[in-house]
Amino acid sequence: MGQYSNLSSQIQAFTSENNSEMVFLFDSLLLSLKTASRHAGTPTILRATPSMKHAQNLAGFLEKALLKLPVPSLHNHIRDLFDYVNRSLEENIRVPVEDELQELVQLTQELRKGIRSLLDNESIRSVPETNTGSKRNFSTSL
Repeated sequence: MGQYSNLSSQIQAFTSENNSEMVFLFDSLLLSLKTASRHAGTPTILRATPSMKHAQNLAGFLEKALLKLPVPSLHNHIRDLFDYVNRSLEENIRVPVEDELQELVQLTQELRKGIRSLLDNESIRSVPETNTGSKRNFSTSL
């Protein structure tokens, strides 16, 4: 089995095992961040804190799920991204800033798009076989 074929089947296995968990975690994290952002810009600013703490917990779970991706070269980037998310949330727990929370919402949405793209059946396209020179289609399902 070639390297691309092996990666394709690993990504397919990851997707089938983790898809519903990832959808739940992304949806929940986005909801918590949006709720915190909404409260940060109002007189009920203290109501943002529970949402941010919930977002911190969800971000930790999402990071663990993403670190199961069979693409080790992404793992350090994932850790760096979630370190940033946690630092931002920790700072916002002290003094919630609506714009910073909205930035985290946008960052999470972009991460979701990137993960969808990676796991999408079009993300691993035809790759030339080294032995035969022919092309094979590799795809995964989301």
